[in-house]
Amino acid sequence: MADITFERPDQQASPLAHFISQYWRTLAVALAAVLLAAAGFAWYTVSARQAKVKAEDDLGAIIAVQTGPERLTALETYLKNAPTSTKGAALLEIARTAQDQGAFDKAADAWNQLSITGPDGMRDLAILGRATAMALGGDKAGGVKILADYMPKAPKAFQIVVARQLAGMAEEAQAWNEALAAYQLLTDAASSAIKPYYEAKVDEIKAKMK
Repeated sequence: MADITFERPDQQASPLAHFISQYWRTLAVALAAVLLAAAGFAWYTVSARQAKVKAEDDLGAIIAVQTGPERLTALETYLKNAPTSTKGAALLEIARTAQDQGAFDKAADAWNQLSITGPDGMRDLAILGRATAMALGGDKAGGVKILADYMPKAPKAFQIVVARQLAGMAEEAQAWNEALAAYQLLTDAASSAIKPYYEAKVDEIKAKMK
């Protein structure tokens, strides 16, 4: 009986194993770089979050603790390095604080910055705020011009608000053309109950223009 022998075939490494054995150093370096980048991104995310929380805490502390002129000074100092996440809130607080303290130029400037950099809804309110601050500061003509220019551009639902503000401000400034335009818009949009009042105001303004 013949001996039966089995020859073991040569084992060849898989293509993947061959690739890894040849380039393991390169792969190790690349993996280390990926891990390092991931760690760096995680650190940046955490740091940014912590900075945001700190900035919000700092602003909240000013609002809660500071009063009078010191509060406005502290807010202005804070604004210089405020992150984007809190800049709008800081400007809004500066505008309100400055207006309360009679610093109408500073209030108007803060409102103006908000009208440029704020979100859509805030921009509309900021334009009204700026015009009001200017009028309170003695520049009624400037406030009237801002509102008169903005009224036809304002969102439809917001035009009534602008018109009401403009009507009173223009009357005080004796800017009859602007007052008439505002009252005419209010007349067109008014309900039947209040329409006669606005119609009377239109007639009154027209009489003053003669």
